[in-house]
Amino acid sequence: MTKLLEKALHLLVEWLLRKRSTALLMIQAGLVCLSLAFAAGFAFNLSMPIAGGQIDLKYDGGDGTPQVLVYCTGFLGLLLTVVGAGWAGIKGFAEYQSQAKRKVIAVEVRGLRNVSGVPLVESIPKAIPGKREQLLIDVRQYIRDGEITDPAAALSIITSLPEDLRRRQAGLDRSDITYVYGGLAPVPLTFLTGILVDDEGQFLVLDWDRHSEKWRTLSDPDDHKRFVISGLEKSFSYMAEVALVVSVSYGIDHKDVQSRVGRMPIVDLSLEKGNTETHWSDAKTQALGRQFLEVLGELNRRGVKRIHLFLAAPNSVVFRFGRLYDRRNLPQLVVYHFERGRSPPYRWGILMPVSGIAEPKVLY
Repeated sequence: MTKLLEKALHLLVEWLLRKRSTALLMIQAGLVCLSLAFAAGFAFNLSMPIAGGQIDLKYDGGDGTPQVLVYCTGFLGLLLTVVGAGWAGIKGFAEYQSQAKRKVIAVEVRGLRNVSGVPLVESIPKAIPGKREQLLIDVRQYIRDGEITDPAAALSIITSLPEDLRRRQAGLDRSDITYVYGGLAPVPLTFLTGILVDDEGQFLVLDWDRHSEKWRTLSDPDDHKRFVISGLEKSFSYMAEVALVVSVSYGIDHKDVQSRVGRMPIVDLSLEKGNTETHWSDAKTQALGRQFLEVLGELNRRGVKRIHLFLAAPNSVVFRFGRLYDRRNLPQLVVYHFERGRSPPYRWGILMPVSGIAEPKVLY
């Protein structure tokens, strides 16, 4: 009973706060006119006997009101109500047809520990219209104690994403599809996912909140903390390969990077006061993405042929950076996976399908 009452109150609040349409305003105005006409034309005469006499009650709403005004008000009210109802019906049918062909595709990538929680498709904001459809990319069968046991097999599942999207898009216009992304996967696989869907239009990105154990939109205000960039002041245009270290949620130890790439030049992007909770602003992550892309462009201008990317960031940031990477105009790219306790801690990475590389490949 309590839940029923809460539901009723919720619907009442939604109705009171709903957007007023012209058709609804016409219906409301018509009902007001009909009420006025009815009140003006209403009359009654009541006599009630009491001890010693009787009480006479008489009311005539039309007394002193010209009948023509009463009739005109009533006709206007009826006309407004009928026209408004018809308009609302036509508009509602058109909206229904539009909604019926719209689709919301929720791309969820599961690739870390088995985390229980609400599926991404059930966390899509209600304001987004369209039939919900989940596209689940699950590589958890290749995970043991947080480490990927078979990166190549996991890679093959991720690369099936474009074909899955094309199959679900069949027969629909791009304008009728809304994309939503959320994931919990290793950095190289998430970055690759971003690269693979960079041509699919705009994505609404959600991230997993470990504290509340639910998906959240990036709706917090921008704290204006940005990357502090170092290493570009060095002259390394003669070098064909450069290590790019990007620290958002955790600081990356350059010694760990050097254990993988040796004495290769390092360019560092470190988020000012970065931690695991500094990514909940969409405006901020967009700004970080611009800085990231500007550094990539500078490396390309200096003649760098291959970038080795070491990235510590929340899933939503990694996905955004992957979508930003220009497949045709930027250098080759290898994105590495961090495994604490391993020597070296960056045991493998994925060569991305950019700059002439047709298919992604796991590099050990």
